[in-house]
Amino acid sequence: MPGRECEEALDRLFEYIDDELSDDELRRIGAHLKTCPPCEAEHKIKEKIKNLTSRSGGDAAPEELRERILSSIRSTRA
Repeated sequence: MPGRECEEALDRLFEYIDDELSDDELRRIGAHLKTCPPCEAEHKIKEKIKNLTSRSGGDAAPEELRERILSSIRSTRA
């Protein structure tokens, strides 16, 4: 079972990728990813997903939808 650092890193990967975290959070999660191969692997997968979806163009999803999706992901992991 992943520890608290893994849980936080995995829950916030898209925010990390999008540079939406504070400098302290970016450093902390970045440091964790460098020392945790399973989390780094998940990070690489989500970066690929992000890159593929951003290339598809189209309209951005509404912020409410993004929040519902993130909330659902967090609930599923808990």
